Amino acid sequence: MRIPNYLRLAPSGIWHFRQRIPSRQTRKTDKTEITKSLGTRDLLTAQQRALNLVQAYARTFTQVGGLSVSVAMDGVPSVEEIARAIALGYKVIRHLDGRVEIEANGKTDHGFAMDAVDHIGRLDQEPYHQEFMQAARVAASSAPTPDPASKIPSVAIGKAVALWLAGIKPSTKAKTFKIKTTAVEGFAKHYGEKNPLKDAGRIDVGAWVMALRAGKLETPTIVNKCSYLRGFFDWAKARGYYPPFAKDENPAAGQVVYGPREKRKRRALGFKPFTNEQIQALYSPTALEGLSEAARWGAWVGLYTGARVAEVGQLTLADFVEVDGIPCIRITNEGECQSVKSEVSIRTIPVHPKLIELGLLKRVSDLRKAEEKRLFPKVKVDGVNGPGNWLSKAFSRHVLATVGKPEKGKLGFHSLRKTVVQGLQSAGVTAELRAAYVGHELDDEHHGAYSRAPTMRELLDAVEKLDWGVR
Repeated sequence: MRIPNYLRLAPSGIWHFRQRIPSRQTRKTDKTEITKSLGTRDLLTAQQRALNLVQAYARTFTQVGGLSVSVAMDGVPSVEEIARAIALGYKVIRHLDGRVEIEANGKTDHGFAMDAVDHIGRLDQEPYHQEFMQAARVAASSAPTPDPASKIPSVAIGKAVALWLAGIKPSTKAKTFKIKTTAVEGFAKHYGEKNPLKDAGRIDVGAWVMALRAGKLETPTIVNKCSYLRGFFDWAKARGYYPPFAKDENPAAGQVVYGPREKRKRRALGFKPFTNEQIQALYSPTALEGLSEAARWGAWVGLYTGARVAEVGQLTLADFVEVDGIPCIRITNEGECQSVKSEVSIRTIPVHPKLIELGLLKRVSDLRKAEEKRLFPKVKVDGVNGPGNWLSKAFSRHVLATVGKPEKGKLGFHSLRKTVVQGLQSAGVTAELRAAYVGHELDDEHHGAYSRAPTMRELLDAVEKLDWGVR
């Protein structure tokens, strides 16, 4: 049987189509022929497919004529490349249902565009093209789904911990950085610093937690260590060093749970809110004389905002703004040496009328005129224990000297936060407004997903109800 000159048998046994390119096309493509695998070892099937290609490319060369057609690596123009040449650069739109559209420039080009669409359709209907695409779809659907974990690089956990610590160090307080280092490096040493991070799982974290309990560590300390380790695993997942996991499936999440007895103990030994009598004593003019001017202002701000001591200590003059005509305070992490406990802690709250009456805004104005930057300009804000350490110590001494030590629990600056929350609650302020004012997160989905943020007027109307009766 005579083999047609447009067929060639490759060493692999696969038949290939071969077609000489017309001389006018040769000058533009620098190629004398095109070759294309027919994807079969059967001669009769190869002949049928080759004849289809002969007809299709004959039409192509006729219609494309002298146009510049870019060619693929194998010298065969693709359907899209031919369409672009025919359409002279017009936009080609191929729909999922097989329809093809070409963007025409007015009625004069409409007929030409329709000819191009018709040509593309004929090439798409080419039997060889359809068989090839069907085979590709079958191959894609039957290909095994790669295991995501197989793409995770094998990085020693000791090396990963070093990278994580280097990344967080510039934005982390020295004291906090030391605590995080101790926690995460402790897990790495227990797990094996040379072992692959991607293989560390919940069982490994659980074994570490059991070792911490055996070392007589208290539950709150272990909870803190697990929270830092949870942050490390989140970072490792984001960087591609650890397999993906859902939000609640972090290996360090849920490892420690407070029992009923421990919860009662925490409530008994934690910070207590101040009673009204204690507030009257702490904020009497005579008692306040024992505090420095900066500490007095810090104590007043804490009493009427419920802000954390670090949030008060880091306040800058730029944090005093006006929103909808209402003087406000921003709690933020944008400034130098500023940080917040969590994302929800970032907030803007109205200045309580009592603070305005006491002269807080006048102090801000005077400091601005003096070209100062901070509400407490003489305070060191980059200390090891954070910008609120000075205020916490000063207020604790003030509490001890004025009302003494409680029989159970603790009294300190954090007690003001509990006092404000409970004061708003007693005044009938809703949980949403209380949380927005002090920077707490409401855990249930209804509030998180469906509630809107309160306006400054709503917050001001709510906090105006705080009246401790002090002057």
